[in-house]
Amino acid sequence: MASLAERAVEVIPRIVRVMARASRDGADEPLTLSQVRLLRRLAAGSRLVTHLAEDLAVAAPTVSATVDALVRRGLVERQETTEDRRTVPLALTEAGRAALAASLERQRRALEAVFARMDDRGRAALAEALEALDAALGSSCCGHDDG
Repeated sequence: MASLAERAVEVIPRIVRVMARASRDGADEPLTLSQVRLLRRLAAGSRLVTHLAEDLAVAAPTVSATVDALVRRGLVERQETTEDRRTVPLALTEAGRAALAASLERQRRALEAVFARMDDRGRAALAEALEALDAALGSSCCGHDDG
């Protein structure tokens, strides 16, 4: 029998694929999971590229490229600042909030369809396991709300 960690390594990528498909399928302007994660961070408030890179555990040039694409689509805006011209805060636009909300709703519906194929006992066990996993990860482990 596979260990818990081995099962997680097998199953979690399948969950991520369900979420990735849901983010693109049926969307007027599909988002990648990387874009969704970045938009979720900006939904909490304006941020700098360097902070986003740290939160998302990716290189700053990767975040910059993602931001550039989202700015071109009107989902993110660079805010003007007079303090330090080298640091430009980024913010979510209303279109960005709407695109994020739509993507998260599609993800939620896709996961609900998967969970609907489970029996009540399985869903209850999964809910309990997700709460325990969230608590074990905590806010100091790898950044909280990695969505």
